[in-house]
This record gives sequence, C-alpha cells and structure tokens, in this order.
Amino acid sequence: MTEDAALVGEKPRRRGYAEDGRPALLGRLGRRLRGVNVEGTIALVGLLVLWQIASANYPPMFFPPLQKIWATAVQTFETPSTLLSIGTTYLRITLSLIGSFFIASALGVGAALNRRIERFLVPLVELKQGIPAVCWIIFAILWFRDMETRIAFVVVTAALPSFFYQARDAVRSIPRDLWDMVRALRPNLLQVLRILVVPSTLPSLLTVWRVNIGNGTRVTIMAELLGGITGIGHQLRLSQELFRMDQVIVWTAALVAFVILGNLVLSAIERRVLRWRPRNETSHG
Repeated sequence: MTEDAALVGEKPRRRGYAEDGRPALLGRLGRRLRGVNVEGTIALVGLLVLWQIASANYPPMFFPPLQKIWATAVQTFETPSTLLSIGTTYLRITLSLIGSFFIASALGVGAALNRRIERFLVPLVELKQGIPAVCWIIFAILWFRDMETRIAFVVVTAALPSFFYQARDAVRSIPRDLWDMVRALRPNLLQVLRILVVPSTLPSLLTVWRVNIGNGTRVTIMAELLGGITGIGHQLRLSQELFRMDQVIVWTAALVAFVILGNLVLSAIERRVLRWRPRNETSHG
C-alpha cells in the first residue's frame, strides 16, 4: 500500500487486477467479445443443434449428421477437381459482375445526364425486369454455343437493372451547387466524371455491389445447374442425382463462403476509397 493510498483509505490494486477488482484477463476478454455478434453466434449454434437433432430422427439422405458433413467436406476439398470447380464458379461470377457493373453504370450515368437517353433505355430495362432469370438462361442456351458466353450473358443481364438504376439515381442526387461549382472551372466531360460524378456515385454503387454479389451467385448456379458441365452448379446437380445431401451442404457452404468473402473485400474497398467519410458512414459491421 502506498503512502497516498493509506492516507485516503484506498485499497491497493493487486497485480493482474483492474481497478474494479476484476481480473485484468477477464477485462481484455470482454473487450474482444464486444466485436462479436453474440446473437448471430447463438442463432448459428442453435441451427446446428436443430440439424443434429433432426439427423438423429430422420434418414441421412435428408439430414446427414454433422460429423458426416465434415468428413465429406474434408474429402471433397482434398480433391483437385473440387478446387477447379470452385475456382471456375468464383471466376465466372466475378468477371460477369464486373462486366455488368461497367456497362450498366455507363448507361445509368448517360441516362442521368441526357433525358433522351433515359427515355430510350428505361423501357428496355423495365422489359428486362419482367422476364424471369430462368427465361434468360433458356435464351442463352438457344442463342450461344459456348458455355462461358451463356453464363456471362445471364449474369450480366441479371445484375444490370440494379446497377443501372443506382448509377442513374446517384448522379441525379448530386446537389446543383456542386454542378455549378465544377462547371465554373470549364472542365471537359472526362474531368466532370473524374472530379464530380465518380466520387459522388461511388458510395451508392458499392452498396448495390453487395446486393448483386448474392444475385449473381444465385443466377450463376442456376445456369450451371440447367446447362453447365463444370462449376459448383454442375456438382450440385450430380450430388442431387446421387441423393448425397452431405455433398449438397458442402457445395452450398462454398457458395456462402464466396458471398462472405465478397462482402469482406467490399468492406476493405470502402475503408480505402471512402476514408474521407466519417467512420460510422463507412462501417457496416
């Protein structure tokens, strides 16, 4: 006990303990757990428990036990052909979404800047939205011989409306004061896009990317299921034909991993390119 502590009647703080008397290790553990989604963790654990209970009461064809799913996952991911199928699907989704992003964003910006372009494009986009994705897959099978062209066509058309509308509305939401300020500098079109349009629309476009990652994944798998001979969708069809629910779960988990990875990449991009914004505006945690 120090002399000052003795004078005021304070208890000395023992080594390894916080000021409130709790062990310092528990304090550090509590701070780390603050970033954990406790509710989400409870939901996932509850889902696993319910699945295990169902596996004890139903045939493995419907609800395989968790240990069998894990063994199947280990066996599956040790096979080189599995990694090739996963990489093929991941690459298809990524390249197709990038292509759709640039095409639709250019059209959306053009529609926002020119009323005639908008009147020409909007009916076509609305027509596209009324046609189900499965119809576009059938169109692609009939129109294109190459498998990669079919899937790229389907994914690009599926993601195009959301990219288009988001880009158009983001440009429209730019305040008129900013337009007047930039025009006072007498810039050319490329300078307007670089100085004003791109920085103003980027936050909205990054948001719609999150939506289209899931949308593009679903459409790609549907195309691979119906007409593919490679990729995760093809493997899902083979697993369904063999009544292997454990394999279906493993391939589905690979798709979920892609969506999660994509969102992590988008979060990193947001922190990088939107670092000028307040922290609470760029966090999606």
